[in-house]
Amino acid sequence: MRKAVAVVGALVLGAVGCTTSQTASSPKHVSDIPPPVATPAPMPTVPARTATPEATAVPLATRPVGDEKAAEAGRKAGKEIGPIVSFAGIARADGSRVEPSGTNAQGYPIFQHPVGAGFMVVIEGKPGISNLEVARGIFRYDAADPTQQPDLQVEVNRPLGDGSEAVCDARRPSIGGVPAINPPSFAQTAKVSGALNDLACRFETFIESNASCTINKFGDFEFVSKQSKVQYCMVVARSWQFPLGETVVSVRLRDTEGNPGPVSHFVLLYKALPTPERKATAAPTPTAPRRRQ
Repeated sequence: MRKAVAVVGALVLGAVGCTTSQTASSPKHVSDIPPPVATPAPMPTVPARTATPEATAVPLATRPVGDEKAAEAGRKAGKEIGPIVSFAGIARADGSRVEPSGTNAQGYPIFQHPVGAGFMVVIEGKPGISNLEVARGIFRYDAADPTQQPDLQVEVNRPLGDGSEAVCDARRPSIGGVPAINPPSFAQTAKVSGALNDLACRFETFIESNASCTINKFGDFEFVSKQSKVQYCMVVARSWQFPLGETVVSVRLRDTEGNPGPVSHFVLLYKALPTPERKATAAPTPTAPRRRQ
C-alpha cells in the first residue's frame, strides 16, 4: 500500500517538474512592431492681444462764458456788447449762397435777385464783447408792452408784400406782408416792436452747421461763415416779397442777457432781367401757282 502511494507521488512530482521545465525554457513572445508612442495633442494658442488705443472723448458742446470785465469796459466806451452779425445776406432756394454784386454809397453789400421772392434771407451770429451766447427768440410780442422784442431783430426800409401791420400774419387764412421802418430804428415803441416781431417770426433757427439751411460748394450743409454759432433763415414768399428796386435790410442780435450787438445792413436789389427782344421775322414771299402743262 505504501509502495503504491509512493509511485503515485513520484508520478505527480514528475509531471509538475516537466511542466515547470517547459515553462521556464519557453521563449517569451515579443512583438516586432514597436508600441505606438502617444503624441500629445497641441494646446490651443491664443493670439497675442493687441492693445486697443483708448477712445478719445469727444468734448461736449459748451456755452460761452460771459466776460464781465470786457462787457463793462465796452459799456463805458459806448459800444454795443451783444452778439456780432457774422453774415447777413441771401441764398438761393436750394441753399447755395449768393455773392454780393457790389456795395452802395454807405458800404452796404448789395445782393441782386431777378424776382422779389423765391429765395432765402440768411442771418448768422456769434458772441460779441459780452461773450454770452446768442439768444434765439424769434417772437416776443405784447401789444400792451412795446419793450417786448425778439432776440433776432430784422427790419426793412420799404414794405414787404402788402405791408400789413398785423403782427406775424404769416399763415393762412390771414396772411400778409411786413411794414417798413424808415429810417431804421430799434426803439421800444409799439410800431417798431410790432414790425420786428412781424418779420422775425417768419424765420427758422439752426444751431448746428451740419444741419443748416445753406450749403457749401460741395453740396454739404454748412453755415455761410465759419465763425457763426447760430443761423436764422426765412423763405421769402410771394405774400411778403421784396418790392422792385433797392430795399435796405437792417439786422441786430441780442445775447442771453438781452444785450444788443452792433447793427449790420445789406441791400436787396430786385432787378428784373431784361426781356429779350424778339427779332422780326420776314413774311414769306408768296409763290405763283404752277401751271399744268
